[in-house]
Amino acid sequence: MMKTNVSRIISKYLSGRFSSETEERVQRWLIRKEKSEEKNQASLAYWDSLKPYSDGQTLAALERVNKRIGYSRQQTIGKRLRRIAAVLIPLFLMAGGYLYYQSTKNNLIEIAVAYEEEKHLFLPDSSEIWINAGSTVRYPEEFKGGKRIVELDGEAYFSVRRNESEPFIVNTNNLSVKVLGTQFNIKAYADEERITTTLTSGKVEVRANNTSQILMPDEQLTFNRNTLAMEITNVNADGVNSWISGQFVFNDASLKEILLSLERRFNMSITNNTAIPASKLYTVRFLRNETLEEILNILQEVVGFNYVKQENNIILNKK
Repeated sequence: MMKTNVSRIISKYLSGRFSSETEERVQRWLIRKEKSEEKNQASLAYWDSLKPYSDGQTLAALERVNKRIGYSRQQTIGKRLRRIAAVLIPLFLMAGGYLYYQSTKNNLIEIAVAYEEEKHLFLPDSSEIWINAGSTVRYPEEFKGGKRIVELDGEAYFSVRRNESEPFIVNTNNLSVKVLGTQFNIKAYADEERITTTLTSGKVEVRANNTSQILMPDEQLTFNRNTLAMEITNVNADGVNSWISGQFVFNDASLKEILLSLERRFNMSITNNTAIPASKLYTVRFLRNETLEEILNILQEVVGFNYVKQENNIILNKK
C-alpha cells in the first residue's frame, strides 16, 4: 500500500528523524483535529511494522506507565495490546522520552515524561511548557469555553500566551493557578508534601483550600498538603527554574525532597537509612553536567551519610 503524506510524517516523527525545531511544529500539527483518525491509524500502522521485544528496562518502564494510566496486573489485555505495549515504551523513549496518548473518556491529550527525561512542547494556543522528569500534563485538543485548562502532576514551567478573554488555569490535586499571560513554575509531585508555585514574570492568582493569593515576580507560594498551610516567600525565580537548563538548585529542601528529585533525574532507586529528620532543610546547587556520584559525594559531606551502590539502587546509611 502506498504511504500517504500523513503516514510518512508519523513514521518519520516516531522514528525520531526530525530535528528538534521541526519536531515542535510536528507536535502542533499532531494535536490539531483535522485528519485525527488518519493520524491514529498511521500511528498504529507504524507500531505494527515494528518487531515487538521487551527486556528488564522495558518492563520497568511499562510498570511506571501502568501506574499512571490506572492499569492493574489483574486486568487482561489482548494479544494486539500486549504487542503494542512491548513496543510503546522503547519507541517513545527513543523519540523524546515521553508518552503521548488520547483519553477516549474525556478527549484529553496526556504527556507523561519518563524518568531521566524532560520535554518542551507547545499547547494548542501556542503557549509553551517545559515538563520535568516523572511528570504528567493533560490538556484538550482545543481550548474551548472561554478557559484554557491544563492539569499537572509533577513539575512544569509555563510560558503562557496572553489572552485576556481566555484565562489560563493549571490544576493540580490541591492547588489551582490562574493567569492571563505570564511565566511561572509549578512543582506538585504526588509523592512530595509541598506544592510550590514560583512566578518569573506577570501576575498569577493561586487558589488552595478555599483561599486565594496573588503572586508577584520572584515570589514563591508553598502549600503544605498535610497542614494545608500556605506561605509566600521571596526567591530567585531563575534559580527555581534552573532545572530547565539541567541544573539542580535546592532552597530549604528536606533530604527526602532532594532524593526524590535525584531518583527522577537519574532513574535510580534511593533507599534512605539515615533517620535524618524531615525538619532539617538544605540549600545546595549542582551544575548541569554533574553525575549522580559527584552529587552524592557532595551531599554526604553536607548532610552526613555514607552510601553504597547496588545495581540500580543507592543505599544511604548513617555516617
